[in-house]
Amino acid sequence: MRAFLSSLSGDVRYAARTLRRAPLFTAVAVLSIAFGISANTAVFTLVDQVLLRTMPVREPDALVQVTARYTESYGGGMGDGSELSYAMYRDLRDHNEVFAEMFCRFAWSVHLTAGGQSERVTAELVSGTFFPALGVRPAIGRLFTPDDDRTPGGHPVAVLGYGYWQARFGGDPAILGRTVTVNGHPLQVIGVVAPSFTGLDLGRPVQIYVPIAMQPQMGPPWLDFEGRRFRWVQVFARLRDGVGREEAAAGLQPLYRSILEREVADAAFASASAETKRRFLEGRLTLEDASRGHSSLRESVTTPLLILMGIAAAVLLIVCANVANLLIARGASRTRELALRVAIGANRLRVTRLLLMESLVLAAGGVAVGILLASWGSELLLAFYTTPETPIAVQANPDLRILLFTSGLGVLTAILAGVVPAVRSTRLDLAPTLKGSGGAVMGEQPRLRKALVVAQVALSFVLLISAGLFVRSVQNLLAVDPGFDTERMVSFSVSLGPHGYDGERARTFTRTLHERIARIGGVDAAGYAFQPLLEGGAWGMVLTVEGYKPAPGEGADALCNAVSPGFFRAMGIPLLAGREFTDADDNATAATEGWPYRVAIVNETFARRYFNGENPVGRRIGFGSDPGTPTLIQIVGLVKDSRYQAIREEDRAQVFFPYLQATIEDLTFYVRTRQDADSMMQAIRHEVAALDAQLPVYNVSTLEQRIARSVVNERLIASLSAALSAMATLLSVIGLYGVMAYLVTRRTREFGIRIALGALGSQIARGVLREAGVLVIAGLVIGFGVAWWLGRYVESQLYGVAPADPATIVAAAAVLTVVAVAAALLPARRAAGVSPISALRED
Repeated sequence: MRAFLSSLSGDVRYAARTLRRAPLFTAVAVLSIAFGISANTAVFTLVDQVLLRTMPVREPDALVQVTARYTESYGGGMGDGSELSYAMYRDLRDHNEVFAEMFCRFAWSVHLTAGGQSERVTAELVSGTFFPALGVRPAIGRLFTPDDDRTPGGHPVAVLGYGYWQARFGGDPAILGRTVTVNGHPLQVIGVVAPSFTGLDLGRPVQIYVPIAMQPQMGPPWLDFEGRRFRWVQVFARLRDGVGREEAAAGLQPLYRSILEREVADAAFASASAETKRRFLEGRLTLEDASRGHSSLRESVTTPLLILMGIAAAVLLIVCANVANLLIARGASRTRELALRVAIGANRLRVTRLLLMESLVLAAGGVAVGILLASWGSELLLAFYTTPETPIAVQANPDLRILLFTSGLGVLTAILAGVVPAVRSTRLDLAPTLKGSGGAVMGEQPRLRKALVVAQVALSFVLLISAGLFVRSVQNLLAVDPGFDTERMVSFSVSLGPHGYDGERARTFTRTLHERIARIGGVDAAGYAFQPLLEGGAWGMVLTVEGYKPAPGEGADALCNAVSPGFFRAMGIPLLAGREFTDADDNATAATEGWPYRVAIVNETFARRYFNGENPVGRRIGFGSDPGTPTLIQIVGLVKDSRYQAIREEDRAQVFFPYLQATIEDLTFYVRTRQDADSMMQAIRHEVAALDAQLPVYNVSTLEQRIARSVVNERLIASLSAALSAMATLLSVIGLYGVMAYLVTRRTREFGIRIALGALGSQIARGVLREAGVLVIAGLVIGFGVAWWLGRYVESQLYGVAPADPATIVAAAAVLTVVAVAAALLPARRAAGVSPISALRED
């Protein structure tokens, strides 16, 4: 073993000395590998943390999320559809026989005041079993136990996230026992979570934890804490030892069925139709893997990251082909040296190992440079998803896992790029080589190098097509008419409910702020809404529409929002019939018990779907779909369709209600201004502070920025694929140039003889270009087939363009052809200028 290690060490030193004597070759090879390694490492850093890693908790593989997703709920809810009611959680916790432990969580944003400073922070209301079930430990103090979660409103304690403790309180241990005010209620800090745990959602690192029993005090005020009809908590469990997910799900169904049967007999179901009751009783619980937590960020970026990983892998393959070509050319120039080694006793395996060691040394240099580039690249990727107000729990700095991945990738690159050239370089005919007539010793090498170039061209063509499709998709999305005017529009949010505003005090504040903003110099119009636009959130409702008969099992659903008088004028949404809301609508008395609205405005899609495109003004709607639901809300206006959740969505039926008729909580203002955005926001912050200096202003942006954020996945794919395809094309061009230059060098005597016999230089040049053209055409044909096959996997990320879009394919082929011809021109000119006399003098 010692002899082997000594021999290996000698090979490394020899390889390093040899490479130092060829600085240009070494630099090109190392940089090529570095680019390929950095692209893969940067993307894999995100793939690893977002898609692959389990949570840093006790036995994460035993964790499941308990959900009744996609089943009839007969009631309201909030979240992504995976939630259950808190009453359902308690029933399952207390009576199941398949779980060792259960816990629940509810994500919410709160106002936290400490040291006279108030800010909006991310919070989670969690059950007392949350930390014990996960096995999370404190950094200081203690965490919640079931005793901190027994009495509604009776546990005014809090636990801080480690990052927030460091940023806001400087990591001061004296925070223990101090009181912070959360949504107007004093809470005593009893502990800080260990730094490794940031919560269950990568896209929303938690800053403060509060017992879920404090929900009635923390808000939101309209949430029914004990209600069985309202789904709002995400429920998780730890499987008992030896119990699998499918077995546990089957074991839960009898209990769940008995709970549903008890619920459907409640008075709340008295008005429900027989079909609604049937669908409700058919509900089933499902258990989903929760080893990685529950993250909307993970769900939204999975496909984009996998696409980018595939693109980066294609770039690495091109790098391997390019480096292999360089090694083949280098091997051709060292045939006499290698022949001498074999002649004096070195076996071919020993020479092959020596050449492969050079590949490994090159790869090591590429890995070192690539890691530096990857850190920078990872930060660029994260910048697409993070803002000062929306941090995510993903780090750009490589850790041991990433370093191991990168090292393995470097070894793989060295093997892919170096093995075949090393083996072929030792297939020497010793006698001719030692005599100096080495022109024929690499008999099959030109064919191998041409095959590598064809592969590079094919992969580059695939990447160029992909980049073109993704770039066109982004262009199409940004060209979509959102239904409102985005120019010169700034927006911001304030949250009144968590800051103690309610009832008439909240209405007075809202009206006053609206009036003061409208009087700022340079403001053309201003309005506000409950649900911010183009941020992915939604308020959906099932309605009863006067005169509309839904099919069995269906309902009249719509997206809803509550807006101010002047909102549509401020947004530039055209009023097509009827009128906008007025101050008189805000002051009207409630029409329906539980729902305060008397009037509504609908969009074109709503009128088209439920009134056959007829004028809806004067018609009526009601909340709910039970038979006999009163339709007491009158439609007073019709507006043009506009986007709601994202710029990518199709037109949806929408209903708007007067904001000030309901509970005032979150407000998002939209201000059309003639000033620049920064100046306007400074003036707006001044007006907010004049009314309440402790009220945080957040979510500040222009509408153009909101649109850009709504297509963040598409922009990420388009940007990175364009950059990587450009890199791939450059590497392919270098490879093509190297092959053509090598072939011209090998055929110098032939060209000299042909010119001496009367051939024109232009004929020689055309022949060289023709040979290059054959390689490019072969690569284009193969690449087209690969791109056609891969189209199905990227179609979901495209918008307004087909995977086999002819214009994109032709443009990609034209770009690749032009740069390939440019790469072949210099060798062609050199061939055309060969001197017959000089060529005939060569051996």
